[in-house]
Amino acid sequence: MYDWDDFWKGHKASKAETWLMLERDKLLNRCLDALPPGPKNVLEVGCGSANNLRLLQRRRRDVTCYALDNSQEAISRVKADFPNAVLGDCERSPFESGKFDLIYSAGLMEHFPDEKPFLLEMRRLLKDGGVMLTCVPGRYTLWRLHQLLFFCLLSHGYEKSYTHGGLMTLFGTTGYEVLEYTGLDPFSAQGAVMKLLNLSFDPPLKTIPFKSAYTELCVLARRRGGAAGT
Repeated sequence: MYDWDDFWKGHKASKAETWLMLERDKLLNRCLDALPPGPKNVLEVGCGSANNLRLLQRRRRDVTCYALDNSQEAISRVKADFPNAVLGDCERSPFESGKFDLIYSAGLMEHFPDEKPFLLEMRRLLKDGGVMLTCVPGRYTLWRLHQLLFFCLLSHGYEKSYTHGGLMTLFGTTGYEVLEYTGLDPFSAQGAVMKLLNLSFDPPLKTIPFKSAYTELCVLARRRGGAAGT
């Protein structure tokens, strides 16, 4: 089993990762702005260093931030900034049903051989009308090619990649309605340049017709039918 405590002890975001974080922040704020006005509970699952949660807490006054991770190191690092950070299992979380207006994860779901227990648990946690934003690796990218060529598929533990069709089926069979599907960094070509040269820039290419060829595929979904916890 991959040791995530060791990973988070030495982790420092590259400029390419920071660019992705800022792109996710745009999506998160758009999601929050589309929800009804008023206080909102936001949960980042598999929070790691909780960088996106930090941005939300710094810039918004309408959110109460919660974090969940199964790494003690990750939770220890963020606890001072997020008193609601909890060490726990995202398939059997300690939170009550229907608590959250927005649930967010990035770089998490791809590590599960079976994603359904995770998705069903997140569905339980969503309020009526609440939404979940999930960001996962796309199938047809330079990052995936790098993994295959250099045998790095297990560099972060078990990891898979996704296609548009596979994600739509997965969310549909676990009781979600997909509201929006988008992608970040077509083919991961621009992110690869950022990573290699340790710089950040606004990429000229933002969208392509190939739905599975982005560094990250982002699915915005809400619970379909039934009350929270069902």
